[in-house]
Amino acid sequence: MSRKLAVAYYNLSIMLDAGMPVLKALETTTAGATGNLKKAFAALAKGASEGDSLAETMKKFPWTFAPIDIMLVEVAETSGNLPKSFKHLSQWYEFRIKLKHIIISGLMLPLAIFHIAAFIIPLPRLVLGQTSVIGFFFQVLGTLAAFYVPVVVIIAILHLMPNKGQLRRVFDTVILWIPGLGQAVRQLAISRFCRAFNLLYEAGIPITQSVQKATDVTGNCIITDLLKGGAESAQAGKLVYEGFSRKLPADFLNLWQIGEETGELDKTIQRLANNYSDTAEWLLVEFCRWTVRLIYFLICAFLAITVLMMGASVFSGYGTFM
Repeated sequence: MSRKLAVAYYNLSIMLDAGMPVLKALETTTAGATGNLKKAFAALAKGASEGDSLAETMKKFPWTFAPIDIMLVEVAETSGNLPKSFKHLSQWYEFRIKLKHIIISGLMLPLAIFHIAAFIIPLPRLVLGQTSVIGFFFQVLGTLAAFYVPVVVIIAILHLMPNKGQLRRVFDTVILWIPGLGQAVRQLAISRFCRAFNLLYEAGIPITQSVQKATDVTGNCIITDLLKGGAESAQAGKLVYEGFSRKLPADFLNLWQIGEETGELDKTIQRLANNYSDTAEWLLVEFCRWTVRLIYFLICAFLAITVLMMGASVFSGYGTFM
């Protein structure tokens, strides 16, 4: 859905920027869409033909349009800058897609190695006749189950877990403490905040609302807590950076301060978003690479222990025979 939505938003931005009427652009986008996305954009086109605002129609499809999409379009309709807003939304979804691609591609090799190891580990017992073919496959399935059962449980917990609350806080804290992965998640959360803020701020949304809404998309409630003071500071008439927790990275605080004081906050935050995104990408790649090495080590260690145990068994049998 994210990919299709990114393409739809991009196409809308191009058509509207070229001077095409909103209704015609929506009808063209609807013609190229499929499934639920086609239904949502058909409703947008119908609403536009009847004089309804796009934002109001989008609210009727919460499973397709996120709150940040609706807010941005609502502001854009007032300011008359829909092409730029749709372009920003397209870039936002492309950014999210890139993050998912990094994570999935980085985990492919560790998963492949694990599945190969599941067959290699019980293989010596099969070769030495200490287990049957059926027993061998049961051992393989047992090894795979030891991985997939926890993964399914974790995915179910993530799917059912509320975005807020004590349970979510404990989970997010544990994630941040995982070596390598925790640092990558921290960098990603700050990058998401910066991109979301820049998206909203450039659309003309007041800085207080931009900060407040951007904190909702960090993806980690611990990082959200460190950032949420910014909106409170802005509401009190102070600079945003004064409300940020001093536990945040020094470069983030310093650059934000410079951006606010020089009046070039949008350019500064865009640079911050790119820097943290690049760092997070590197950390994720490194985490996956070391995960592969850890799997290698565990496989070698297990095979070495298996060989030693088999050797001891063989020599023990030989001594009894003598």
